[in-house]
Amino acid sequence: MVIGLTGGIGCGKSAAAACFAEFGFNVVDADQLARQVLESAPCVSQLRARWGDACLGPDGLPDRRWIAEKVFADTAELAFLEGLTHPEVARLRQLAVLDAKRHHVVEIPLLFEKNLTPGFDLIACVACSEETRRARLLKKGLTEAEITRRIASQMPLSEKVKRSDVVLWNDGELEFLRAQVAALVGGLPAL
Repeated sequence: MVIGLTGGIGCGKSAAAACFAEFGFNVVDADQLARQVLESAPCVSQLRARWGDACLGPDGLPDRRWIAEKVFADTAELAFLEGLTHPEVARLRQLAVLDAKRHHVVEIPLLFEKNLTPGFDLIACVACSEETRRARLLKKGLTEAEITRRIASQMPLSEKVKRSDVVLWNDGELEFLRAQVAALVGGLPAL
C-alpha cells in the first residue's frame, strides 16, 4: 500500500510520517528528494545560469532561504524552479516505493496542488488549527509575513481535508497523533 501524506505547512506532516515509520512503513519525504535534486550539479548549474551566484550559499550549494524568497514572490520564478526539479523528484519518488513487500507513506506537501494523487491507495491529510501552525512556524524561524505568504501559496487546508480519505488531527500531544496513525495502520491489509 502506498499512502500519500499531505497537509498544510506547519501542521505536522513530518511528525505523522515519523509515526508511520514506527509502524514499519517506508517513509519517502518529497521535500528531502527535492533538496537532493536541488543540490545536484545539473540543477545548481541551471540555477546559477538563471539567478547568478546570489542563489548559492558560502558552501556553493543552493541557498534555500534566498530561493524561497525569490520564488514565493514571483510565480514565474516558482514555475521555473518547479519545472527544473519536479520531474526528477517524481522519478525518485516512484523508485522509492517499488518494494511491494512493505507499505509506504509519501509525504508531499503539494499533493493536491500539483495533481499528484494518482498512484496512491489512500490520501491522509495532517491538519491543525491556524493558531497552532503559525506558532510552530514562528518557532522554526519564519516571520509572520513569510508564514502568510507560504500559507497563501498552498491550497486552503479546509480543501485538503475535504479531498483526503483520512484526516489526522495534530493540535495536541504527539501521543494523540500516534494513536490516530496506529488506528489507521491497524485497519490496513497485512502484507
